[in-house]
Amino acid sequence: MLEDITGHETVDRLPILASGNNVDQLLAVPKLASGAGESIASAVFETLLQWDLLSKARGMSFDTTSSNTGRLNGACTLLEQKLNRELLWLACRHHILEIMLEAVVLKSLGPSSGPDILLFVRFRKAWPSLNKEGFKVADDLILQKIGSRNVELVLSFAEKQLDVFQPRDDYKELLTLVIMFLGGN
Repeated sequence: MLEDITGHETVDRLPILASGNNVDQLLAVPKLASGAGESIASAVFETLLQWDLLSKARGMSFDTTSSNTGRLNGACTLLEQKLNRELLWLACRHHILEIMLEAVVLKSLGPSSGPDILLFVRFRKAWPSLNKEGFKVADDLILQKIGSRNVELVLSFAEKQLDVFQPRDDYKELLTLVIMFLGGN
């Protein structure tokens, strides 16, 4: 959602990029009639047509919202139908990890009663009153449940990942917090 050029309303806009053979090109950022799959697929198809790229498109990168990935009405499925051929689907890794994390939270905490997970809502509300100076790492009971071998494996993995380039600060922050929580340096 972006503010319209008139500044009076917000509109759905979709950045459409093409890349390959040492080329990264922003093709268009069209307004969408809606955030639905058909509107997205039509905008991408029309842009590919305008740039004479219909036959050159081989894959698509997208976030994993249902408007993109829906089996019947998702933009990816509809775009493949418009092109009359399959494309390589490159789902955004960040969103894939969100789906995996959601499954872990669901398994651990059970289903949420709304769009927000109540545990995190309560934590956010309590944050201002928490004693942040008295931070403690995971206690022995938690570490015992996790198991010392698993703690070692997770610490080793997180520390190694910090040596690898992290393009997003949130990945680095997560790794650092995991190390701190498990008592690493």
